[in-house]
Amino acid sequence: MRTGLVVLALVSGQSALANEIIIDGKLDEPQWQTATIYQDFYQVVPATLTKTQSKVEGRALATEEGLYIGFKNWQKHGERKKQYNLQDAFMQADFNRFVIDFSGDGSGAYIFAVTLGGGIQDAVLTPQLSSDYDWDGIWQSAFFEHADYWSSEVFIPWHSVSFKPNLNERGLAEVGVSLQLYELASNHIYGSQPQTTGNSDFYLNMPKIAANIPKKQQWGIVPYITHQHDFVGDNNQTDLGFDLVYKPDHHQKLSVAVNPDFGQVDSDELDLNYSTVETLVTDKRPFFTQDIGVMNVNAEQNTKLIHTRRIGAGSDDGQKVITPIDAAMRFVHQGESWQFAGFAALEDSLDSDAGKDFYVGRARYRENNWQSGLLLTQTDRPWLDRQAKTAAWDSQYQSETWSWQTALLGSDVSERNQQTQGYGFSANINYQFDANTSLKGRFLRLDDQFDNNDLGYRQRNNWRFNELYYSQSVNYDSGFINRIQHNFQLNYESNDKGLKLPATQSYWASFILDNGSSFDTAFDYQTSGWDDLIGAGQGRYENRDLLRSWFFYGSPYTGSFSWAASFRLDQEGIDGLAQQYAVDMTWMPHENWSVKFNNFYRQGDGMVIASGPSQVTEYDRRLFHNYINVSGLLSDKLELSMIVQWAILDADTKTVYDISQNHLNPLSGIDNSFTDQRFTSQIKLRYRLGAYSDIYLVYNRGAMQFDQEVGSKEWLSELNSMWQQRDQDQLTLKVRYLF
Repeated sequence: MRTGLVVLALVSGQSALANEIIIDGKLDEPQWQTATIYQDFYQVVPATLTKTQSKVEGRALATEEGLYIGFKNWQKHGERKKQYNLQDAFMQADFNRFVIDFSGDGSGAYIFAVTLGGGIQDAVLTPQLSSDYDWDGIWQSAFFEHADYWSSEVFIPWHSVSFKPNLNERGLAEVGVSLQLYELASNHIYGSQPQTTGNSDFYLNMPKIAANIPKKQQWGIVPYITHQHDFVGDNNQTDLGFDLVYKPDHHQKLSVAVNPDFGQVDSDELDLNYSTVETLVTDKRPFFTQDIGVMNVNAEQNTKLIHTRRIGAGSDDGQKVITPIDAAMRFVHQGESWQFAGFAALEDSLDSDAGKDFYVGRARYRENNWQSGLLLTQTDRPWLDRQAKTAAWDSQYQSETWSWQTALLGSDVSERNQQTQGYGFSANINYQFDANTSLKGRFLRLDDQFDNNDLGYRQRNNWRFNELYYSQSVNYDSGFINRIQHNFQLNYESNDKGLKLPATQSYWASFILDNGSSFDTAFDYQTSGWDDLIGAGQGRYENRDLLRSWFFYGSPYTGSFSWAASFRLDQEGIDGLAQQYAVDMTWMPHENWSVKFNNFYRQGDGMVIASGPSQVTEYDRRLFHNYINVSGLLSDKLELSMIVQWAILDADTKTVYDISQNHLNPLSGIDNSFTDQRFTSQIKLRYRLGAYSDIYLVYNRGAMQFDQEVGSKEWLSELNSMWQQRDQDQLTLKVRYLF
């Protein structure tokens, strides 16, 4: 392993030669002979850390234009799996993955992956080692098959990301480069360093190369046009806009958007959520996926001060489901120790002044293995006469064995001359005994006045969450099982006044089998506690203890067909029992095409929903969710994907309860039964012109039906009815091009 600094010899004229490298996957240009070569790889999953030189060879070549990465994977025909996947989709093929820390100091990194078959993934890796795959970067990749091995080749321009070069005494920038091969047949991963991103010391032990990165200004403009025809309303809408990017240098970037390209082509998954916790949905809109590592503040239980799906969401007067956005701006400066960033997004005020304005500022200081920063947000909502401010002071430390992250949170909300202030605190402390064993403690406290929902996300406030999590893996060199991972989780929860809430204690075991298949099992014990939210916020009652079990099997991923199945048996609700079945199947009739057919079914008599003030209903329900996806290549640059989703919830009233004096009192003569059915479909053609340059043609059709007569109609007939009497039926043409 090359854990030290490797200096690349950048001879005169090499930059010009590097321009002649053709990204075709062959690695046959003479320039590759001057690259840094990685020959020692370690088995990091399962983490036996066995060193090998017979699986993969990696190469890294830095030029003035960018970074070239090459792999040679020693897998013969018949031992490798070749399959294409859409960008950021699940990769069911052998693939190379690599992590690049452009600053070389652990302040953030980027993940890239290339499959044998041409599929790609890219993501942001935060300083806390969490990943966000909504980010899309500017880079090129290709693969090539030989008799005894296959190779992949990648080029990443320096201007594709924002970073501050970390210069050594020779004036060269140190860049962290970590390489991996994922071997599909065995579910093994081999890395150029004996750590993965699941290890707290990953950044500390990242191999470094040195590169001559010249200062360079960069301009970019991405104009776009979207034309949409709505067949339901029989109307047309055309939008024009552009995103403008200016980079004075690699560590600074200014982005300005006018009527920005905030349209998200892909529809969200169907969500039948009747719980008291809002579903957290990620954001794939281009403006918000850039430079998110600088803005990021990690707090426990997905608590966020910035949840960008709030921007452009429904207007405050309820008249707009999607509020147009007039303009947005973002600035990032990354110095040697200090980082500064900020953005503003201004929605259309509309005739009723129901639009919103959002402002964010961020400052962060980094020194060796420690960093600390401040995040401030402000949301102005004139229609509500409301102004909401939040703040977070977060810190992080990493060593070979210890890592911790803390965040002190605050909110200040003023609405119609009424002001409330709240606070919160989050902590995550991890001790890594070795590559296979770790102990983690998590803590979150939000008082009952903490309110970050104008721009952020939280599961709830008035909450104290405590968790102790232990994980240990046992690896076997040969035999039926390659690895067993044991996970223990102990929780205690209460509201901020000390009232005990239900909390889950868990044991989960994961088995990787020698043939590449996997088996998981989990057992949960939920302790009794008070539910203080479900009665429409006006009542509470004490839950009983609950036992739950889960079993999962996943077949080997090799071959043209794979499948996975799971079964749950759960106690639930007030006195109910539920069974849950799931089957996922993938058929790959061709290396460029895949068909996914996923089904989920849950039945039981313990679903509890707030049905009115101080009233809850326990239902006997059936829930079915079906997902079909067909995707692949029509030509080298033309992708086709077709998605059909259908969900149905039959909820038949079992018992209605009134919550009085913290007790459940059964009521008679009340029927709150309902059926909720939702259907959506999408056909998408994408012609790839280049980075951030595409032509999309998308057809969406969907419907929703809500009925109080449970079981009066057949499910399939209802699906046909929703197809005919659709709520959504539109065709969208979208063109964007990066200049």
